[in-house]
Amino acid sequence: MDADALPVVIVTDRELALMNAIKSFLPHATNLLCRFHISKNVLAKCRKMFDDKMWEEFSCSWGLVVLSASLTQYEERLRALKRDFQMFPAALDYVEKNWLIPYKERFVGAWTDKVMYFGNLTSNR
Repeated sequence: MDADALPVVIVTDRELALMNAIKSFLPHATNLLCRFHISKNVLAKCRKMFDDKMWEEFSCSWGLVVLSASLTQYEERLRALKRDFQMFPAALDYVEKNWLIPYKERFVGAWTDKVMYFGNLTSNR
């Protein structure tokens, strides 16, 4: 197969087998994670921990972390998220351990904005 015909950026869900296959068979491709599915996972896991008002605030603050355009902005917004929602350690633990620590480079703007993905950050059609 012509190397120019291979994809440079692939957006997937957090499907580990697929992610491993991409790493093995398309080692030069960047594998981004679908922000829509990440949001759905955070909603499913964390929504029940908050009342309506606090959920809106948490969701907004989390969204700002995801949309951070620089490492400095990411760090500032993450600090604010941790400070403002310290009374919800399970939610913070979930987003940090399941998303930010292992995968931030695959969905946070400070990293994804370094590759040409033409604004496509979802695996939905």
